[in-house]
Amino acid sequence: MIRITNLKKQLSDGFCLDIPSLVIESGERVALVGVNGSGKSTLLRLIAGVLKPDSGSIEIDVPKEEICYQPQTPFCFSGTVRSNVALSCKDEALCDRLLRECRLTELSKQKVGALSGGERQRMALARSLARQSRILLLDEPLSASDLEMGDALSEVIKHEYDSPEITLLVATHLPKHAFLTATKILLLNAGRIEEYNDPQAMKTPDSTFGKAFFAQWVWG
Repeated sequence: MIRITNLKKQLSDGFCLDIPSLVIESGERVALVGVNGSGKSTLLRLIAGVLKPDSGSIEIDVPKEEICYQPQTPFCFSGTVRSNVALSCKDEALCDRLLRECRLTELSKQKVGALSGGERQRMALARSLARQSRILLLDEPLSASDLEMGDALSEVIKHEYDSPEITLLVATHLPKHAFLTATKILLLNAGRIEEYNDPQAMKTPDSTFGKAFFAQWVWG
């Protein structure tokens, strides 16, 4: 469980994240959505411990080493795609499976310096999934993927984190991917929570902002 109480974080550009209360139950797959600058990345970084809150608290019921955070621009170690993914794998079979599921098998011997942005994201995603952490925080992991690849990777993420013992938070600007992946959708607006509900309920949101935001979405 992740419990947030009276959380505030002011950034240098004047933006302020302000969340009075939020509880994310273990086993939830939560998609963080909103316009650019709404606070999705800031919230993930606070939960990951990369940022410290100005006030309030974030209580997490798992040890820090059981939390995996993947930023929007993922870090890549030198070497090949396979050696990067293998760093987090407990055995060769897991490495092979994730390379296959993330469509990286043909690139497994490729040096990371030759990868495209989308390929680097897929490699980082495979490495993050390989850790099998209790809490996984993904910041726009599919932003450099085309729609077909994004759909396939959304299914991989959903499958890997379909358990009552593990929790996923993923920031995304792609509505279909949020719908494919999430059990809950958290809509942020200017640093505040507008809506937090299951995807079906989000088709008929309560707030004026929610209605306007989700009117742009094509559900499917």
